[in-house]
Amino acid sequence: MVLVCGDPYEPVTALLCSRLEVLEIDYRRLDLRKLPHAADLDLTWVGGRPCGSMSTEDWRIRLDELSGVYFRNVELSESEEGGEKVDGRGQAYPETDARLAAVLNNLPCNVLNRPAATFSNRSKPYQALLIRRFGFKIPETLVTNDPEAVASFFRECDEKLIFKSISGVRSTVRRMTKADFGRLELLENCPAQFQELVAGDNIRVHVIGERWFAVRIQCEAVDYRYAGEEGYTLTMVPAVLPRDVVTNCIRLTRELGLTMSGIDLKETPSGEYYCFEVNTSPAFLFYESPARPVIADALAEFLAQRGA
Repeated sequence: MVLVCGDPYEPVTALLCSRLEVLEIDYRRLDLRKLPHAADLDLTWVGGRPCGSMSTEDWRIRLDELSGVYFRNVELSESEEGGEKVDGRGQAYPETDARLAAVLNNLPCNVLNRPAATFSNRSKPYQALLIRRFGFKIPETLVTNDPEAVASFFRECDEKLIFKSISGVRSTVRRMTKADFGRLELLENCPAQFQELVAGDNIRVHVIGERWFAVRIQCEAVDYRYAGEEGYTLTMVPAVLPRDVVTNCIRLTRELGLTMSGIDLKETPSGEYYCFEVNTSPAFLFYESPARPVIADALAEFLAQRGA
C-alpha cells in the first residue's frame, strides 16, 4: 500500500496519483490541506518506530501495511477557495502537522522524502558547502547585503554575474547588469546570493533510490524555467553522464538523507560539472514527456517496493 501526502490538485502530486492508478498500484491519498482535523492517528511507539493506524473518513490503513510514502508539502501559488483565487505565495513552507512529521521521519518503509531530510534546501549557501564534498564544482559565490561588496564582485567576475534568493523559496535567476546598481541599496533589507555566470548546458538529474534520469536543457535564457516568458526557445533531450558524475549524484542524494532528489547541474564547454542545488521535493513534471512519464512511473514503482 502506498500513501500519497499532498495537495490533490497540485500538478506533481496529481500526476503521481494518476500513474499509480494506471499501474494498478493500490494507494491512499492524504490531503495535507485538511490536517490536522481530517486524519486520525492511533499510535504506539516501539523501539523508536511508530506502530498503529491512520484513518480518514474514507479509509483506514495500518502503518505496517505501507510499502512507501510520498510526501510533498507544497502550496499552490493560486488556489480556488470559495470561488475566488487566493494567492498562497506568502507562506513558503506550509506547516507540517507535528504528529505526521514524527511518523514519516521514523517509518521503516521508504518515504520520499522524510520531512527532516528536506531542510538542507532551505539555505542554498549551506547546501553548497555539502555539495562541494562530492566532486562537483560550485560557482564563485557572494552572499551579502553590502552594495560595495557586490560592485567589487561584479568587476572580479568580468561583469558576468547572476543573482538569486538564498532561501528555498523559488526565485527567478537573473543576470546582473550595471542598471541594477541603482537597486543595490535594497540589500539592506535582505541579503541576496550573487554567483559567477557559468557557461554551458543545464542538466537536471532526478535520483530515485539507485536509479537516475538526466535531461539536458538547451536554452539561451539565464533561467530556462521562464524561457517562454522572455521569448527564448527551450529544448530538452535525454542526457548521458559520465559514471563518476552519476555516482556523485546518488551519493549526494543519500548523504542529504534523501531517497529522491532533483539535482541542478551545468556542464561547461570544457566538460566540467558544476552543481547549483539539490531539490528535496522536485517538480519533475516539468521534465516529463506527457506520452511517457518515466520519472513518475519509476517513482510509483519504487513506492510499491518494501524496504527502507
